[in-house]
Amino acid sequence: MGDTPSLPRREALVADALSVRYPARSVPALSDVSLGVEPGSMVTFTGRTGAGKSTLALALAGFLPRVVRATVTGAIHLGDTSLVGARLGTAAGRVGIVFSTPAHQLSASKPTVREELAFGLENLGVPRSAMDPRIDQVLDHLGISALQDREPLTLSGGEQQRVAIASIVAMDTEAIVLDEPTAQLDPGGTLDVAALLIRLRDDGRVVVWAEQDASVLALGSRCLLLDRGSVQALDQPGVTLSPATLDRVGLPAPTLAIVAAAAHVDTDHAFDEAWLAHALRQAGSDLAVAEPAPSVSTADLLDLAPAREARAVAIQVEDLVHEYAGGITALRGVTLTVSPGESVAIVGQNGSGKTSLVKHMNGLLRPTAGSVRVGEEDVAGRTVSEMARIVGFVFQNPDDQLFERSVEREVEFGPKNLGLDGAQRARLVERALAAVGMLDLRATNPYDLGPSERKLVALASVLAMDPAVLVLDEPTAGQDGPGIARIGAVVRAWTATGRTAIAVTHDMEFAARTFSRVVAMRDGQVVLDGGPSTVFAPSAAATLQSTGLRPPPAARLAAMLELPDVPVDAAGLLQALGPRSRPRLA
Repeated sequence: MGDTPSLPRREALVADALSVRYPARSVPALSDVSLGVEPGSMVTFTGRTGAGKSTLALALAGFLPRVVRATVTGAIHLGDTSLVGARLGTAAGRVGIVFSTPAHQLSASKPTVREELAFGLENLGVPRSAMDPRIDQVLDHLGISALQDREPLTLSGGEQQRVAIASIVAMDTEAIVLDEPTAQLDPGGTLDVAALLIRLRDDGRVVVWAEQDASVLALGSRCLLLDRGSVQALDQPGVTLSPATLDRVGLPAPTLAIVAAAAHVDTDHAFDEAWLAHALRQAGSDLAVAEPAPSVSTADLLDLAPAREARAVAIQVEDLVHEYAGGITALRGVTLTVSPGESVAIVGQNGSGKTSLVKHMNGLLRPTAGSVRVGEEDVAGRTVSEMARIVGFVFQNPDDQLFERSVEREVEFGPKNLGLDGAQRARLVERALAAVGMLDLRATNPYDLGPSERKLVALASVLAMDPAVLVLDEPTAGQDGPGIARIGAVVRAWTATGRTAIAVTHDMEFAARTFSRVVAMRDGQVVLDGGPSTVFAPSAAATLQSTGLRPPPAARLAAMLELPDVPVDAAGLLQALGPRSRPRLA
């Protein structure tokens, strides 16, 4: 890694005919997966929710069946070392794994970020003299040097995730396996992580990275597509992520891949935006028109009109200041009005104050100065339980709000706690489960589901309370394409009834496609506020960049091509280019 000493060994990570079955599961999580990753290379992999991505990551890191019970057949080797059932010390010194949730990674016992990073090195027996330079370098590469004396548990979710990634990278293992590590990071943070992993790859390490983000998947020399535990494709990213390949497993293709196919561009260059912009100029109007990929529409959902008395309310934030213990100022005089029926996406880099702002809307945080009013009520004078009747909050980490032993009981808990009668509760639960597509999983224990499915359970549990305002914190993190489409459909159906939806998100395409208004924050203040075509316009590019964000891919290409429109997806870009009608893309 940069200036650090080279490791003595550089060996391939190989899975051969790998199959995994969890206890009491009727179908295997992985079936006959073979994959070889040479030293100095990066392989990315993706798939729908439940495709086996996390299982593959755990297996490659040597966690199966040593840490997680499972029946494993086939082989996994790092050089001559078998990782199936390997002892803790054997795997830990050679393979590191980064999980999608920092709570699963951080020790929760160290008072500072710097000591958190030292924890793993101490366990590996790294001399103190070698620790400090290594820690300094990782902190610098991930842009978190300023956090080194902060307590990890006081950081934002995205900042905690950077620390979790740093703690594994600092261990300097030969191979690093990542399971959607950037799901909670802002675009700038994702770029920092990607740059560091490219350095590790170029230093001769093995990098294996599971993701949903196309910009990350495109970094691999090869990209593997899983579906129901089986390999569907293992090819260059442009081939694996093409509309023709992803359509087979029910995943929408990334915007750049759709546009590349329309322009008949070599798939090798599908994710090179400069090359793609040049190809679009050359193609002129000779472009194929892709019909929108099938997705969840508001018509597919049960009626989300209010089932109990819940008047539409406005939210008024005036000169809001919030200081955390230790003198950390999260909000610096925020003033914001949200009208009934609005859909608002709040964006910004990790630590910009987004979650702190929305936590004031239901009383989870109290102002240091200023005020927040929901309808006629000053939130500071109400309890969280009182505000829950009006403002429903879906946390970034679903494990922070799930506790029942079945999905149905979880979703019913809120309306039952509100004192609604049995018949009304049943209607609300049925409607909420249908809205998130989980009717068939009502009897399942939420903790038998994957993280993205648990997130949908948490959403359903709030929908069932029928609040006037729906607040979502990073709702698309870790979701596949159909999951993102479903959440977007819920938001549109919700606001169509005159109620309000607010989301904190790092997904610029989701923000632009789903919400009528985008609020960008930086250092605890609002710096941009308007419709997607305003916030993502070239005229706002410098301000947006100062927040660590970028416009959606279609808007970036439109700016390169000097188009007057600000499209938010591939269909909008192709329409802006004036394409001629052609058959639907494969």
